[in-house]
Amino acid sequence: MIVVKNKTKFIKGILIIIIALSLFIGILWGIVSLVITLFTKKADNQDSAQKQIENIIDTNKTTQVSTIPENSVLNEWNLKLVNNDNSVDKTYVPELEEYADGIMFDKRAIGYLRSMINAMHKEKITGIWVQSAYRSYEKQEELFNRKVTEYKNQGKEQAEAEKLAQMVVQRPEMSEHNLGLAADFNTVTNEFENTKAFKWLQENAEDYGFILRYPKDKQDITKITYESWHWRYVGEEHAKVMKEKGYCLEEYIDYLKGAESV
Repeated sequence: MIVVKNKTKFIKGILIIIIALSLFIGILWGIVSLVITLFTKKADNQDSAQKQIENIIDTNKTTQVSTIPENSVLNEWNLKLVNNDNSVDKTYVPELEEYADGIMFDKRAIGYLRSMINAMHKEKITGIWVQSAYRSYEKQEELFNRKVTEYKNQGKEQAEAEKLAQMVVQRPEMSEHNLGLAADFNTVTNEFENTKAFKWLQENAEDYGFILRYPKDKQDITKITYESWHWRYVGEEHAKVMKEKGYCLEEYIDYLKGAESV
């Protein structure tokens, strides 16, 4: 049996221990509560951030699928943008007319092509001919696959061969030739830029609605290597603005979108 000689001191000691334990438990609970609060806030912040990202994605999706007004200039057939990001349906076939020797061109634009070539002939520039114009989906696919094979024969893997090929020959559905609005002149090499015909086109093509589609200084935008031989019909009004502002077609489309949003 324990005998307590000084009950007052004993009780004080017990109280001190109880108070100390209470303080310890209080501090421990405070730490636990703080940790729980921090984790809760972090989770809430993550949820909030995720919702913001989802809202941005939803907004972008809405923007991408928003319709262009029917009376918009962007709906004009001669301004249709075809590139790596904008494809043409494989079943699309414009109303065509023969230019010469089985070479077909969009019927709505072929008169401008003929007028442009005739104007060159009148100025004694006769070393000009259309090598290629409209191509079917199947023909474009054949040309693309042929180029891929060339790179594979050089030791390139399939993915790299396709990437390199696409900078020279567009994939089917991504080629302007599927529109029947593009004309490749002469030998389809950049030797064409050294001809009188090329110099004449640089000075006068816009008067007939044609533009140099893949300029040397716009390769980072068009994603296509420089093609001095490839000229595209867009219409006289648009061609002149593009030349004045130094725009390629991708830049001009963005310019028109900005103008219509004002």
